[in-house]
Amino acid sequence: MNKNRSKDQSTIKTKLGQKTTLQVCLIGLVAILSIGFASVVLEQFLVREALKAEAKHFWGNLAVDPTFQVPNTSNLKGYLKEVGSKLEFQGLPENSASLNPGFHKMHGQTAHSLLYISEQEGQRLILLFDGKSVLRLAVFFGVFPLTLVLLLIYITAWWVYRESSSLLSPIVWLANKFDNFDPAHPDASLDDLTDIPGDSDWEVEKLVTSFSSYSRRIQRFVERERAFTRDASHEFRTPLTVIKMASDLLLSEQDLDSYSKKFVKRIKGSARDMEELIDAFLILARETDKEFIDEHIVVAEIVEREIKSGQIYLEDKPVVIEVNEQFPLELYTARKVMSIVLGNLIRNAILYTNKGKVEIIITEYSVVIRDTGIGMSEEQIKKIFQPYYRAEHDSKTKRKGYGVGLTIVKRLSNRSNWVVNVESEIDIGTSIEVIFLETV
Repeated sequence: MNKNRSKDQSTIKTKLGQKTTLQVCLIGLVAILSIGFASVVLEQFLVREALKAEAKHFWGNLAVDPTFQVPNTSNLKGYLKEVGSKLEFQGLPENSASLNPGFHKMHGQTAHSLLYISEQEGQRLILLFDGKSVLRLAVFFGVFPLTLVLLLIYITAWWVYRESSSLLSPIVWLANKFDNFDPAHPDASLDDLTDIPGDSDWEVEKLVTSFSSYSRRIQRFVERERAFTRDASHEFRTPLTVIKMASDLLLSEQDLDSYSKKFVKRIKGSARDMEELIDAFLILARETDKEFIDEHIVVAEIVEREIKSGQIYLEDKPVVIEVNEQFPLELYTARKVMSIVLGNLIRNAILYTNKGKVEIIITEYSVVIRDTGIGMSEEQIKKIFQPYYRAEHDSKTKRKGYGVGLTIVKRLSNRSNWVVNVESEIDIGTSIEVIFLETV
């Protein structure tokens, strides 16, 4: 059970690793988005505003000095010609003469390369901005520092993760230790908690002290529970054994009439029911039922024995009991638990069936107890596994139960990892199926 839990549930260390990984991914995503945003800002605002300012500066100087030269630098090339002229310049696209004034992307050039066209007094100024230097500046003053910052952030996150794991390792170790602690085991103890991994501070030492104290209290509870169940089992079974022996002696009397034998058989059957009930209560009262050892059992044999024991509840009713063994079902489980579960279901089917048939079907994975009894409504089916619940059928049967039989069946089935399904209909009958998830 603990192994399955460790596989299905995330530990604190795993969650911490997941959060750290998520944090690193978010930082990387923000960095990439920031680079993209910076690229847009660089092109849409800085470069364009610079080209506009450069064009304004040129036109202003040209108005004063007609011989003023167009810009000619490593990053910015200027060309001046008459509007409508088909004069082409080297480095400009062939269709530059037909382009409208404004900004134009330069296909085939580096990123951030722009062509800006402005016209004034019949002349056209073409400014070609080369983005190579911008890219170099962005790499040296943008991407490279950002990479160093991200690297430092990742190293810091990894260091924080390692330190956090080291701080949490004592708590995780204590949790695993406590999870594997079985108070029912005779050698179970949490006193030896000196080999704690990682850093042990005041809080961890406090947890160790609390766990050790708690383990001793649990073991004392277990010892008292064992003593009670052992004594109760002995004290309860002794009078029941006397009742069963007395019933056998009475039944062996030759002078006992049939009417009296009928009631003696009832007494014997009730004593057996009480013994089964005590066994079930003692199993459920214990944390484990190791006193009932798992063994190889044939389900059909237990069914036959429980049918034989339940014959006394027929009371001359026109009810037929049939066994339909479709598959030789065999299990590896506690014989006593199987007997209690099937015995309760078979007796209930007999008790609440006034006429017709009780059929026990043994399949490859389950046992189905089907009767033609008084049945139950959907509302009653929802409550039948509640302790001390009894469906109101006083007009249809004289039998009054205590409302614990099906509760015991459900609890024992849950502990054995069996599934109980119920289908019923008023005046039609009831079908209860016990599904065994693990078979031999």
